[in-house]
Amino acid sequence: MTLLFATLLTGCFKLGADMAELDTTLIPFDNPHVDVDDAVIQTVETDLLCPDGSPSRFHMVYREENTEPAPAVIVLHSGAFDFVLKHGNDGPLSGPHYHAEPRLTADFSVSKVWETLGMQVNDLDPAEENDGTLPAALANRNTVQFFPGNCWGDLWHNEEGVQFNDVEEEGFERNGRALAAWTVRVATDPEFAAAQGIEIDAPVDQESVHLVGLGSGGRGVLELLLHPDMPQFSGALVDSSPDNLAAYTSKPTDFRDEISGLERIFGTENLATIGDQSLASDVELPQRLFYVWSSSNPQLPSDAMEPAANALQGQIGVRVENTRAVGHVHSNSDMTLANEVVDFLME
Repeated sequence: MTLLFATLLTGCFKLGADMAELDTTLIPFDNPHVDVDDAVIQTVETDLLCPDGSPSRFHMVYREENTEPAPAVIVLHSGAFDFVLKHGNDGPLSGPHYHAEPRLTADFSVSKVWETLGMQVNDLDPAEENDGTLPAALANRNTVQFFPGNCWGDLWHNEEGVQFNDVEEEGFERNGRALAAWTVRVATDPEFAAAQGIEIDAPVDQESVHLVGLGSGGRGVLELLLHPDMPQFSGALVDSSPDNLAAYTSKPTDFRDEISGLERIFGTENLATIGDQSLASDVELPQRLFYVWSSSNPQLPSDAMEPAANALQGQIGVRVENTRAVGHVHSNSDMTLANEVVDFLME
């Protein structure tokens, strides 16, 4: 992996649609909810290619002046679902996509991270109110945050060589889980990070590693909890996750397009038991888990979230919160909730 050249900018600003072309990799993290003045965002370009052939990236948020080991938090963003509905004649990504604006590009993944940070001018998902409250709460609490950018639209599931998408149908490899797992290793293994050419200027507490999954990122939390090569996680937040995908496959008329995408990601033969891949199943949970959902979420069927909420309720070290709010990804637009989450995870 290769670090891009770093430049420090000053001032508070938001990035527009062309932000992916900026040459800077170190800028202030300064959304309205950040109370500290030394938080910065660093960009790292990796060798793992997006379907459009561009390098994937991840971002780090940390406090420059901190010298004490700080908890690591891997944040998996929402909106990581897309596929080509009908292939065109100009390569595997040509033709109409599930989303009007394709999400199988490096530009999308970088923009989505900036949206999560509350520093994007035009929201990619207007149904979400991404004000950046959660990253701000984590920065205020002095953590080192890692934001892998998912340009594979695979619900953070695919890992080349381990969990394949339908490559024959799609014409490209998806690698959302691969980048998520790689980012965890970079965050928790200094020797591995150094071997990739990455220097993390912020000291990390290797005994305090947390996961955050926003929207579809909650699927990524599940994938990492099931991954055989991950460390013991101290805590996790899952917010507005389509945890039980059987909510879609059980209604083929209502969710025809969604099922078509799931077939390409998971394989048609695996959809019959897709409901077993859930936080409600036999998953070794971290020491603390905060599960946020809303029975009034307009973006997800309630059956995709409620089974896990019911199964997790009352378990030791688990907090379940039904906000009942009309919205999606609640902790990134509500500073009170964001602080409650961080306090719960970091106790």
